[in-house]
Amino acid sequence: MSSVDTPLVIPPRYTRSIHLQRDYANERVGVRDYQATPLVLQTTERIMQGLAPDSTARAFSLIGPYGSGKSAFAVFLAHYLSSPPSVRQRLIAKHSTEGIPTSAPEPRPMLLPLLLSGNNDSLRRAVLQRLQNLFETMAVFRNKQQRFQHVVAEAASHPDIDPQQVADLLAEACVIVADRTAFAGIVLIIDELGQFLDYAARHGDDRDLFVLQTLAEVSARSAATPCVILTILHQSFDRYVGAAGATRRTEWAKVQGRFVDLLFQEPPIQMLRIVAHALFPETNDPFAVARQRWAERVSSLSEKLGLRPPDVSSDEWRMLIAHAYPLHPTVLVALPLLFRQLAQNERSLFAFLTSREPWSIQDFLVAEHASSTELPIYRLPHLYAYIHATLGASLFGRARSHRWAELAEARAQLPESKGIVSDVLTTIGTLGALGQVHGLQANAAQVTFALHDEIDDAAVEGALQELQTRKHIAFRQHRESFVIWEGSDLDLDGMAQIARREVGDRVALVKLLQLYSNSMPLVARRHSYQTGAVRYFAVRFIDAADLSDTLELTQEADGEVLYGVASDDEALSAAQAWAVQPERTDEIQRVVVLPQRVRELRDLLLDVAALEHVLDNQQELEGDRAARRELSSRLIEARQDLATTIAETYGPGWNQWYWRGQAVGVRTARQIDDLLSQACDLAYNATPRIWNELIVRRQLSSAAAKARRNLIEAMLEHAQVELLGLTGYPPERAIYESVLRGSGIHRQDVEGVWHFGPPPEEDPSHVRPVWDVMQQFIDSTEGQPQPITELYKQLGAPPFGIKAGLMPLLVMAAYMANIGEITWYEHGNYVTTPDTAMFDRLQRQPGYFALRRSRVTGTRVIIYERLARALAPHALGRPAQLAILDAVTPLLRRITALPAYSRTTQRISPCAKAIRHAILNARAPDELLFEKLPLACDLLPFAPDTAFDDQQIEVFFTELNAGLQELQNTYSQLVVQVQAHIRSAFGVVASENDALRIELTARYHDIADVTSDSQVRALGVRLENAELGNAWVESVAALVERKPLDTWNDADLASFALHIADLGRRFRVVEQVAVTSQALSPGTPVLRVGITNGHGEVSTIVRTTNHHPLMQSLHDDLHQVLAKYDTLSLEQKIAVLAELLQPNLEESANGENR
Repeated sequence: MSSVDTPLVIPPRYTRSIHLQRDYANERVGVRDYQATPLVLQTTERIMQGLAPDSTARAFSLIGPYGSGKSAFAVFLAHYLSSPPSVRQRLIAKHSTEGIPTSAPEPRPMLLPLLLSGNNDSLRRAVLQRLQNLFETMAVFRNKQQRFQHVVAEAASHPDIDPQQVADLLAEACVIVADRTAFAGIVLIIDELGQFLDYAARHGDDRDLFVLQTLAEVSARSAATPCVILTILHQSFDRYVGAAGATRRTEWAKVQGRFVDLLFQEPPIQMLRIVAHALFPETNDPFAVARQRWAERVSSLSEKLGLRPPDVSSDEWRMLIAHAYPLHPTVLVALPLLFRQLAQNERSLFAFLTSREPWSIQDFLVAEHASSTELPIYRLPHLYAYIHATLGASLFGRARSHRWAELAEARAQLPESKGIVSDVLTTIGTLGALGQVHGLQANAAQVTFALHDEIDDAAVEGALQELQTRKHIAFRQHRESFVIWEGSDLDLDGMAQIARREVGDRVALVKLLQLYSNSMPLVARRHSYQTGAVRYFAVRFIDAADLSDTLELTQEADGEVLYGVASDDEALSAAQAWAVQPERTDEIQRVVVLPQRVRELRDLLLDVAALEHVLDNQQELEGDRAARRELSSRLIEARQDLATTIAETYGPGWNQWYWRGQAVGVRTARQIDDLLSQACDLAYNATPRIWNELIVRRQLSSAAAKARRNLIEAMLEHAQVELLGLTGYPPERAIYESVLRGSGIHRQDVEGVWHFGPPPEEDPSHVRPVWDVMQQFIDSTEGQPQPITELYKQLGAPPFGIKAGLMPLLVMAAYMANIGEITWYEHGNYVTTPDTAMFDRLQRQPGYFALRRSRVTGTRVIIYERLARALAPHALGRPAQLAILDAVTPLLRRITALPAYSRTTQRISPCAKAIRHAILNARAPDELLFEKLPLACDLLPFAPDTAFDDQQIEVFFTELNAGLQELQNTYSQLVVQVQAHIRSAFGVVASENDALRIELTARYHDIADVTSDSQVRALGVRLENAELGNAWVESVAALVERKPLDTWNDADLASFALHIADLGRRFRVVEQVAVTSQALSPGTPVLRVGITNGHGEVSTIVRTTNHHPLMQSLHDDLHQVLAKYDTLSLEQKIAVLAELLQPNLEESANGENR
């Protein structure tokens, strides 16, 4: 093929894909032409930091989009890590791009690369197979290490290999490598990890996920024999589980949390350098003259139009234009963002440069008949043609698809003959579809430059006018650029102007900023990385006139950055004077930013506010989809412009920053982070160093909250067990390792017992300051309960700044270290037995809780030990402190378990009453044992300094035991009294409980067929069915008083005496009737008639069948007489009959007696 056919020859390194193992083995191809960009060097340096002797961050996840050069970097990294320091220096010097400093790297150990590329298989098996292959192929291991190789081979053949075994074998391999080779350990690089994750997700086998967790843990513990893990992905772990539930996605995300994420995507300016490097010939350049002439022609003009990136010098810009010849500067600037939006970054970019696809650079040059010394210029319309030809309909399903669709539709409406008009429309549409690209703007000057390399041209001007007239394009005043017209006939500009005036007249600038800025908090990254706690500063816009000494610091963040808004130069001067006042020195958590000019923001803010107002309030838009679409598009662009301008106004280099009363030079984003991190270093100098993203947070996820609850439960129940009894690797295990075990506050003593206590002297997690303040707070509560929120407030404030998620765990650890001496109060009430449920409530509503310390010294020790020996011997086994709560708790339980009658009766001795009152109203265990109970026993309290008095102690325990025994016997005495009342009511002589029941049951059987009294019959049922012992007594008592016996009070006993007497009387009456009925002929009706008054009862038994004719006559006469006196009540009539009946009954009774 002739040179005309291939006018540009692109080096082959830009045309081939990377395979990790193959290209590492072929060093000449793998790294020969590799370009070590700043991103490559920064990423390499971050990984090298993991090889520091004290580092535990040795598991990394390299994440970047498709085609961003991750695999090529992995090949370079493998060569770099496996080389000695001198070779590493040469590698950097040889492959770094121009202008990058190449200082000597710190000496770090060499690592043996273990390289693995993704495939549709189990990750566990793939790691072991690669490890087996490594040992089989390396000469130093050949015919050696047979045992290890056999173990690896056997494990690799097992389909259910445990993830932990895989990690353990890798760790063992590191030791072998360090012992037998010049390498200090192994670097495991897993390219295309997503393929392994896909396999795990499809097969539902999370063991191929958890092996990553075990590998990360091994790397963190690898110490002197480093084991570095690098995985390469294009998205996060949890994205591979597809439609899996939230729980499983969360589990995957947790595993990724064990890896340090390294984002790998070259910035646009670096992409420009790569493009220029690829297009520039390495040897003979037939277009050298044309390149220079082209660069001289357009570089200054493009720079004048703002196309030169801000971090590129004029000389470098001219060189980039020359090297990128024949790409037009507008195309050169557009390429990085274009291929990042629509395709696979560098991979697609190099396909554009090297392939023969329609309208690619190679195809264009052939079609345009490039000469041997000069090339045609590749412009934006050509680039659009390539995009449209390559992507086709899929273009409309990608980023900013609606913009590409608008351009395609607008082009379709043009007559085919309109060449310059079509090019102008295509250029405007392409620039609009690209979105925010630095320097590119679809104004008349840039459109003209993009097409004719000038800033004004009559043909272009005419085309612009024609396109506006035909409503193909519209000019947006707020952006000073053209856009594709979207098809509405409404006067959108007029609506926006009216809304603009309305908003501008009534809303202040600072209010607009507060409403529409959407400024994100600023993170102190360096401090956060070093301490494990992410600290961020809230951003607050404030009118310069509101800056005062009484301005309160926000409590919603770790600090705040005040963005001052000064209305004029005078207000700005006053704000600057306020910012340097001595009073600001103590405001460590506050940074003030004062820009020189903010009025430029007002127009952009009014644009956003006006567009939102029109969209929300104009009824004419309801049926006009095109108008709404255009306004929405304008609003998006206006917000983007506003965000950019705010970032420029309040970002580094455009304003003055103040901290602690002094102006601070801030010119870069790095310096902002340095300033915020310095503020956090000073403000939170006593914060612990705990690295656990699950728990060191202001707000926990539901999964993390559950893990914290499970851990607290384990702390309560298994404090003396290794790992608190946790098994496997649940989330709570990770929290335990980093917070409790890693800090040393849960550790093993010399006797082998695990316990909670203050951190060791070496204090690896810097927990000692926090522990001391917690212990001081606990010590301060001896006299009076203190709200736990007071401690929370101290821990959350400087100099500690403990996050809300971590705080309860540390407080819980301090409680466990002092358990037995701490009393909890909820709503002011003493909590007798703190349990998991109580601590759950404590997490949700700490304001309801308080605690108090109960310490035992002097005579109190004797009292405590004697009580504990009797009630809680296990409390005596605590070596660190007297567990007074443990000793008192059985006493509390004994009294609270008494029946209600025993807890309320007054039929006990004054001492028993006082003991009961003291226990039931106890507010603290020490107060109860040493003050309230002695007073109840008519003794003086046992003060901490009370002299030892053996006699007084004996009297105390004698009285206490007597009172407790009396309370314990109260219920049984009640049963005895109830028995006595039953015996009296029924006239029973038997004294034994069972004999009493047997006699009553037998008597009931004699009357069961005669009585219809419901209560008597119910009595019989209970006598027959009650269980042995006192159960029948309790059942009868409940029947008579209609409430269980154990819930009685003293009044119920008196009431029972009356009611049981009445029941006994009725029972005996039925017995009398039954005896009479047995003496008469069967079926003879019998009535018992009786009257009872204050002198007793008179009664007789009559037969109702012994009728006499005069009896019927008397009955009728009495009935008529009663009916005659109808004004009398029924009660009055019964009273008259009773008075008539009483003398007859008395006479009858006297006759019986005679």
